[in-house]
Amino acid sequence: MSQKLILTKIEKHNNHYMHPSYYLEKRLLNEMKRELRESAHETLRSVNKLERARLADTPIRSIKNSLIASATLFTRAAIEANVPPEDAFSLCDFCILEIERITNIKVLQDYEYQMLDDYINVIHENKIQSYNNMTIRIIEYIHENITETITLEDLVKRVNLSKEYICSMFKKNVGLGIIEYINYNKIEESKYFLKYSNMSISDIAFLFNFCSPGYFSSVFKKQTGLTPRQFKHAKL
Repeated sequence: MSQKLILTKIEKHNNHYMHPSYYLEKRLLNEMKRELRESAHETLRSVNKLERARLADTPIRSIKNSLIASATLFTRAAIEANVPPEDAFSLCDFCILEIERITNIKVLQDYEYQMLDDYINVIHENKIQSYNNMTIRIIEYIHENITETITLEDLVKRVNLSKEYICSMFKKNVGLGIIEYINYNKIEESKYFLKYSNMSISDIAFLFNFCSPGYFSSVFKKQTGLTPRQFKHAKL
């Protein structure tokens, strides 16, 4: 190992720097592929709490190199989510050009989150294009009525097809069961109210028509690894 590499490793150790853990990276990729936008932002914020590696002689060049690495990671997530590679790489090229154009460190730091949103949007659009009309109508209904109690019977009436068929086709197209998809989106929407409103956890559970605060907490913890109370007070 070269002396320069040894010194770099020592410097990182002394600064208590560690590259984003494998766990955080895998979690971020999974959240992107499942379009869990708020969760992906939270994970990226956790990554960015770590001190960045010094990847160049000047701070701005180092941040640019770090963001280019992020763009590469995001591109991998998009391809794993079945975005055509040419589309994913085209977005990566665009992001790198934007990174090189920006000359302000704060703007660069904010742009990483914009990149994340852009990749999630591409993943979403690619999925929508691959969905059949039935799946699109079900997804639209779920999002239009996310604070209501949504039953399979409601969806059967919406698309005028059998319960067995819509459950099978939805799982095939989306990768999640219908009830699982509904709960995931209710939990994602509830995070905003937990963080940015004065509503109690019970009121939020009631708003999204969970049968009880206890069930809301159970579903929330299963999805996020935290209870609603822990999430509300976590410094993310």
